[in-house]
Amino acid sequence: MANQMTELSTTTKPPFWKRINILTFLMYAVLIGYGLISVFPFLFMFSTSLMTTGEATSKRSLIPGIGYDIDTKSDITPCILFTRDTFEQDGEVVTKNRFIVDIPEEALVIQQYSNYSKPVFQAREEFFRLPFLTNYCAAWQQGKLGKYMFNSIKITAITVAGTVVLATLAAYAFARMDFAGKNLLFAILLSTLMIPSIVQTLPNVILVTRIGEIFGTEGWVAQNLGFSLCASRNCWINNWPALTIPFMAPVISIFLLRQHFQTIPEELWDAARIDGAGHLRFLMTIVLPLSKSALFVVILFAFIGAWNELAWPLLVTAGNDDWRPIAAGLQSFFNEESRLPQLQMAGSMIAIIPILLLYAFTQRTFIEGLSQSGLKG
Repeated sequence: MANQMTELSTTTKPPFWKRINILTFLMYAVLIGYGLISVFPFLFMFSTSLMTTGEATSKRSLIPGIGYDIDTKSDITPCILFTRDTFEQDGEVVTKNRFIVDIPEEALVIQQYSNYSKPVFQAREEFFRLPFLTNYCAAWQQGKLGKYMFNSIKITAITVAGTVVLATLAAYAFARMDFAGKNLLFAILLSTLMIPSIVQTLPNVILVTRIGEIFGTEGWVAQNLGFSLCASRNCWINNWPALTIPFMAPVISIFLLRQHFQTIPEELWDAARIDGAGHLRFLMTIVLPLSKSALFVVILFAFIGAWNELAWPLLVTAGNDDWRPIAAGLQSFFNEESRLPQLQMAGSMIAIIPILLLYAFTQRTFIEGLSQSGLKG
């Protein structure tokens, strides 16, 4: 009888509604609702990027497949070409192989693009075409996104490299070395996080302008040493130094690395010092190999910040677009194609795809590194 009662008590479960924790249910409901709200702008942007002009302006649907269907004759066209073209470049006629974007006339008529400019060439030998989403091809061609994307890649690479070097050295000094005023200097450094970035914009513009003039054709270096580092009057404005150097040692990166460096056992430093190692060797051979997760977080922060920066590039590249990044290029493209929202959304999707891919493949490492960097010390 006792065994039967035991089996009955273990097999009988209370009703489902009695097993629901109200607080847990509310928590998940809030999280799911917040997730839906957060992902809706992305879905709207992606949906609009697939529409024609009539569909985007009539606002018939927000989700692909509801209210309209993708037309493989206009929404998807063979618009990516590999050709051998003869065309004029920098005042000279050249012939070379190239990948270009060129939308067929039939798709242009259906899509109702207003300002689309086809690639100019004198002679063409076409090898093959690849089908792709028409709006993405049009945005790439009209917005010169290939040029701006390459600029962003260069700017991001320089910024990330500088951040890894400078932030690592500064963080190690604050974490492992003793010098006069270390705590006061670190406190002052952290206090700058409380200053809104917009307040720092004007002083930074004046600073990079003055520094750039020192190394230009009319600067102190040219006048006193007889040479300049660039042919223009200012070596920083409209060039990579103004876009990268001010962001190479962000305070948040120094803080995260310092917190992680402080968790490394002191015994390792004592053993390294007995073997005759100095601070630099200890940093390179012991500290950095143990700090891969924290370094990855710093690299990711630097990458996202450099890739998404908009206001600063607009200020320091006002003269030309030779070094203008993708975010600033999109701003100009939005002004030109204000009546074609589907092209604006396609351009935005192109700009955020590298960030999405990076985070998708590195999410686990990012969360692990962030937790290890900021919770100790």
